[in-house]
Amino acid sequence: MAMETAEHLRQLFEYNDWANRRLITAVKEANAEQALKILAHLLITENEYYERLYGKDSKGFDFWPALGIEECGQLARATAERYEKLLRRFDDEGLNLTARYRTSEGVWCENTFREMLTHVVVHSSIHRGNIMLLLREAGHAPPKIDYIVYLRETKYI
Repeated sequence: MAMETAEHLRQLFEYNDWANRRLITAVKEANAEQALKILAHLLITENEYYERLYGKDSKGFDFWPALGIEECGQLARATAERYEKLLRRFDDEGLNLTARYRTSEGVWCENTFREMLTHVVVHSSIHRGNIMLLLREAGHAPPKIDYIVYLRETKYI
């Protein structure tokens, strides 16, 4: 039986949280300043896109805030909980709802919830890759955060 899109997105957001938590720990242990900047961007963007689902005007929003590692941990937990609650309420049909929001450049846009939620996971994955590279370049062994590793460790044990 094929997995419905809503269920698949729930699983991807569970993975997203799992991977973010692992990277937060790695960045904290490495004390890597540039990696922390990207981590803060990743997390603030996840939170801002949640707000955009409900029409937030992001004009002038700073997607590159200076956050400490503890703030990143708190933001990651709070945002993951928000997405979990949101996704619990949705079925595939609900994902076709349209969100109208304003970008940080002031442009009004419309996207479906499905499109925006997919963007959040893809955007975060890109930046986790950036962070992994920075950790490696600084001489640290980054954690294994591949989706398949998540499945092996959480779904098939």
